[in-house]
Amino acid sequence: MRVPRSLRDFMQSAETLVYIEDLSDKKGLMQALNPLTKLVTIAVMIVSALFITELSYLLAICLFPIAFAVVSHISLKQLFTRTALVPLFMALISIPTLFLTDGNPLWTTNIGNINLVLTVEGLTRLLVFTVRIWFCVASLSLLVLSTGFDKTLKLLSTLRVPTLVIQLFSLTYRYFFVSIHEAQSILIAKEARTYINRQILNFQSLKDIGTMLSSLFIRTYERSERVYLAMKARGFDISKNNKLAIPAFHVKDAVFATTIIVVFVYFALL
Repeated sequence: MRVPRSLRDFMQSAETLVYIEDLSDKKGLMQALNPLTKLVTIAVMIVSALFITELSYLLAICLFPIAFAVVSHISLKQLFTRTALVPLFMALISIPTLFLTDGNPLWTTNIGNINLVLTVEGLTRLLVFTVRIWFCVASLSLLVLSTGFDKTLKLLSTLRVPTLVIQLFSLTYRYFFVSIHEAQSILIAKEARTYINRQILNFQSLKDIGTMLSSLFIRTYERSERVYLAMKARGFDISKNNKLAIPAFHVKDAVFATTIIVVFVYFALL
């Protein structure tokens, strides 16, 4: 995904980042597996990762999502782009851990009367936490990317997840693209009235986001009312279930699930 140079580029990049249906149609290992098999296997992977405290073991299991992406024809660039934000944010808010954990000093500095000591144990703790978060996010992303959003929701419905929760996920996902298109319309209208030969994402552009968001909020709120009334007029009922017919289990599903579960349970028990 290229670096956005204007607000319209930024909106287009956000839409490309969230849209996942094209990846689930590719032919690959994860796409060919039974959805329930993938869900159970990835759930075991994530739970096992919570019990792994050695950084080297965590780095080793991080190779599994990368390998799954490669054999499923999912671009590693797309995978890392979609999974980088959450671990980065968690690492930033966990920076105090570097200085609050007792251990062997690695780096020392003084800020006024405050003595800050970065310890090896604090750095290791931060890295373990960040790597574990990335692994969990990457594993869940692989599940959704290889299954598709609609099939994932139908799978949750089959597992008797509350219908209200599923409908909220569905409407939020679909309405995201409506909001993006509304924002792009606003930006096109703005550029048509204030033509600049070269649209660069600069400080002035960032200031314009405030004005755009206020207008966008009003327009999307009004449109959501119209869409909901139109859905109700056509018989929309939030209590209806749209269950997925789970494909039959095959030998490859059993072999995949058994192998991965045994490996991760072994790592968790080390």
